[in-house]
Amino acid sequence: MKYRQPPDSRHRDRGRDHDRDHNHFTVRDVVASYNANAPTLAPGYEDLPFEEVHASVLDLLPDAGACVLDMGAGTGRDAAWFAANGYSVVAAEPAAGMRNAGKALHRSPDIRWMDDALPAAEKVLRSKLTFDLIWLSAVWMHVPPGARAQAFRKLVSVMSPGGSMMLTLRQGPPPAERPMEPATAADVEALARRHGLQTVRSERVPDVLGRDGIAWEVIWLRLPDDGTGALPLLRHVVLNDRKSSTYKLALLRTVIRIADGAGGLARAGRDERFVDLPLGLVALFWVRSFQPLIAKDLPQQPAGNARLAFAKEGFRRLQARSAHARQIIFLPARRFPDRRAGDRVGQL
Repeated sequence: MKYRQPPDSRHRDRGRDHDRDHNHFTVRDVVASYNANAPTLAPGYEDLPFEEVHASVLDLLPDAGACVLDMGAGTGRDAAWFAANGYSVVAAEPAAGMRNAGKALHRSPDIRWMDDALPAAEKVLRSKLTFDLIWLSAVWMHVPPGARAQAFRKLVSVMSPGGSMMLTLRQGPPPAERPMEPATAADVEALARRHGLQTVRSERVPDVLGRDGIAWEVIWLRLPDDGTGALPLLRHVVLNDRKSSTYKLALLRTVIRIADGAGGLARAGRDERFVDLPLGLVALFWVRSFQPLIAKDLPQQPAGNARLAFAKEGFRRLQARSAHARQIIFLPARRFPDRRAGDRVGQL
C-alpha cells in the first residue's frame, strides 16, 4: 500500500475545520475532552454498579468464557466486571487519562488494554481477534455522525458468528464539556439491517442518576450464525482485504451470483469443506458481470482499463455478443489430472 506525504499544516487545519463543520466535532475533540476531565469523571463512573447501569440486558449476556470488546472502555468499570465474571476482555480506550486510570484501578490479567478509537479501530482490527460481544456503553454519541457507518462496518467485521453488540445511547441535552451528537435506536437499527444483524431488544430506560431530561436507549443486536461461520468470513474479506486486490471481491460477487441463480450446478467436494463448480460457469458469470462495464469503458482502477489482467484480446472479442447469448463452457477433463475421466469441473 502506498502512502502520500502528509499535507502541510494549512491543509491539515483546513481538513480538520471541514470535519468539524460537517460533524460539529472530531474524534480528537472527544479524546481531548475526556483527557481534560478524567480526574473528575473517573470517580463518578466507578461509583455506579455495573448491575444497576446495565440491568436491562443482564439476561442477554453470553456465558462466561466469551470474548468481549469494550469499545470506549473509559476507566474500565464494565471491563473489570466482565473479567471478574470469567470473560476475556479487550478494553479499547483512546483517552490516555481514562485509560491510565483504568489500568491503575483494574489490574486483572483478563483485561487487555488498547489505545484505539472508532471509527477506524485500527489496533482492534490488526489484532485479528473476533468477539462474542461488542460493548458500546455511552459511546456511540461521541462518534461523529459522518463516521458512524464506517465505525459500524468495522465493528461488524470483528463479530464472531452468533455474536452480539450492545449500545446505550444518551437522550437529552449533552454536557457542555463533552462533544456528542444525538443518536437514536432507529439509526442504529437501520445500520444493523444493512449489515444483516437482528435487533434482539430495543428499549428506553431511565437515567440511573435521575438527571432531569436524560434517558437512555438500549439496543442489543445479534449476528445470525449459519452454523459454518461463512457470513462473518465473507464480511471480513469484503471489509478488510486490501482493496487493491479487486479480483477477490469480483470473485466473491461471482460466486454469490452463482449461488443465487445456478446453485444446482454445484457438486459436493470430496472434502466436506468445499464444493466443486464448473470453471466455465464461473467464467460465464464473471464475464456477464464485468464485460458490460469494460465495454462502456468505466474505469476499474485509477490508471484506467488498459492494463487489466483479465481484459485481454479474447475478453474484448466478446463485446459483439449479447450477455444472454453466452453459454457455459466446460473445460476438458485433461486439465484436471487428479479427477476422474470425464469429470469436467474444477475446484474453486
